[in-house]
Amino acid sequence: MKKLSVALLVCSALLLSACSNSKKAESTDTISKQETKTSSTDELKKKEAAKANKRAEEAEKKKQEEISKKVLEADTAMKNAEANPTNETLATAKTAIEAIPGGNADLQKRLETAAANLEAIKQQATQAQQQQATTQEQSNQVQNDADGNGIPDDSPYNNTTPEERARGAQMEAEANAQWHQGQENIQNGYDPNGQPLLPGQDHAAGANPDGSPDAWVQDQIDWAIENGYSNPDGTPTEKGQQAIDEVNANAIPTDDQY
Repeated sequence: MKKLSVALLVCSALLLSACSNSKKAESTDTISKQETKTSSTDELKKKEAAKANKRAEEAEKKKQEEISKKVLEADTAMKNAEANPTNETLATAKTAIEAIPGGNADLQKRLETAAANLEAIKQQATQAQQQQATTQEQSNQVQNDADGNGIPDDSPYNNTTPEERARGAQMEAEANAQWHQGQENIQNGYDPNGQPLLPGQDHAAGANPDGSPDAWVQDQIDWAIENGYSNPDGTPTEKGQQAIDEVNANAIPTDDQY
């Protein structure tokens, strides 16, 4: 009986040991699987991170290549503008510089310098043109005013006195005024004194366009004044009135007078 008890105890111990070993094995296997799974996840993350970094590097490389290309194009345009500064070449360079992502300070400074140089060139050209025009004017004055009286040699007033030139200018102004008055008369059909115009003319009978007596009538008026028939204001003198009365007395009656 005692031996049987000992055998049972030994068997129980063996069973307990076997169970413990089995559980321990199962636990180890579970841990091993978990570690394997964790290792796989970490490896996958590393691979994904490496791919992302590679994509970012490639994108950055492409970006830098594009910037380098834009800078080269802008530099070429800028060199052309510097060698041949015009509004067109500067505008082309400006457009190329503005197309660079983030801009380019060096090229922008060169553009500003080239624009300032072009403005200076324009100013110099304007000054040269003005100087040339002044020189040409002075040359013309010397050529056309050999006697140095300030009047062109081919002018009709070249050899006249200041008084004669003033009178000529006045006559020219009066002639212009007469012409303008005549045009106005034609539009109205009457001269300034209200007299009807002669057919197809710009003045009334015996008058100038401004209404003053024409040359023939003025001669008659002057003769009458000189010979005592008329006063300067146009009214008849006693002698002139007698002559008028005599003419009226000898006039042939018209049908209205009968």
